[in-house]
Formats: sequence, C-alpha cells, structure tokens
Amino acid sequence: MEATATTTPTSPLHEACVTDMNAPTFDADWQRRAFGVAVALSEFGHYPWDAFQQRLIEAIGTWEAASATEQGSWQYYEHWLAALEHVLVDHDLVAEDEMRALLGA
Repeated sequence: MEATATTTPTSPLHEACVTDMNAPTFDADWQRRAFGVAVALSEFGHYPWDAFQQRLIEAIGTWEAASATEQGSWQYYEHWLAALEHVLVDHDLVAEDEMRALLGA
C-alpha cells in the first residue's frame, strides 16, 4: 500500500508524516538513532510508550501554537527528539542539568 500525506482514522501519525508505519524512513542517521533509542528504552521498561507519545504530542502542539515566524519548517524528528529529551528527564534517565549542558542551554 502506498503512503499518503493525509491522516486517516487508522493513522496515528501527523498528516505531514508520509512514512509507512511498519517501515519508517529517515532522512538522516540521527533520526534513525533517535527513533531506535526511544523505542528500545520503552521496550526495556525504562518508561511506558504512552509517556513518550504524550511528550511527542506536546512537542508538536508547542510547534503548532507558535507563530509562523517562530515555527520554521515542519521537521517530524525534531519533535521526536524533543519528546525523547523530555521523557529521559521525566523518568530520571538523564538529570535535567545534564540535559541542559548537553543541549548547550
């Protein structure tokens, strides 16, 4: 089945995500790694998957709520990475001050 750019009731992905849900595609290696880390940490019980999903929803919502000049272009895995950063801190896998240092904030 060919992927489309529209969200259907059975697709949990954002309408801009045009990937096959069973075989996601990545534009860069960091995207593949961020995807794998998020999935693996959840599968190994470090956090429930719905905790990651909620953080991803929040990251996308923050982007959507920003003005057009602040948004920049749509980058799905930028939101994925932001969600991963938050869930790592939420579940004490990385200290908040260490995360800020890593991000250069």
